[in-house]
Amino acid sequence: MKINLLALFLLLSPFAVVAQQTSNPDSTENKFYIGIELSNTPYPIMGELKHESFSSIMPIVQANFGYRLNKRTIVQVGLGYGANEINGHGTGSLRDGKLSMIQDHQRIRGVVTPLTLKWTPFNPYKRLQLYANASLAPVFGHMKARATETYDEDVTVLYDDKFYTFDLVATAGLTLNYRLSKRIDLYADGILFYKNFFFEPRSSSLYESKSVGVGLNYNLNLKR
Repeated sequence: MKINLLALFLLLSPFAVVAQQTSNPDSTENKFYIGIELSNTPYPIMGELKHESFSSIMPIVQANFGYRLNKRTIVQVGLGYGANEINGHGTGSLRDGKLSMIQDHQRIRGVVTPLTLKWTPFNPYKRLQLYANASLAPVFGHMKARATETYDEDVTVLYDDKFYTFDLVATAGLTLNYRLSKRIDLYADGILFYKNFFFEPRSSSLYESKSVGVGLNYNLNLKR
């Protein structure tokens, strides 16, 4: 983690230096903005222990609404939707000399509403800006899980469940923001830290990789 963070910081440092040297004549005092983001960040949809497999959703497209608390601090709320479907390949075992085959199927849907805080220590009136970002993302999911066992040509339903789920994920990283015009900002996010608060050992290997995102924000001209 420390090595990845250092590497990304060194990579973005030259941009931060340029940001401090390049003036932004189109700086705006608009407080609110709306935006759209493309991201590959996964969010888990966790079933019960009896559901031998589990998965995640990846809301590739996310809508954002942001507010500038002050010159250096931004708070943003997002909304994303994702879906996934898993057809288990089946597991077999011998019982009394006969093959027993278990097959499972899952269909998941979910809505993610990340609350994100961005902060920069640099001059806020520069066109190119480097932020630190941190988010807390509730994940509201719905799962359909079904498993059957086939033994001696008889099929037994082990479970057939429909239920709602809730997970909570925290992330942190860096954001490189470029003020394209008075109204439009372009940015890229690099997520370096990922934490699922409803962690289970079976999910440990799926969410260790980092993720990235790119987006566009449109500054609203709202009168105070």
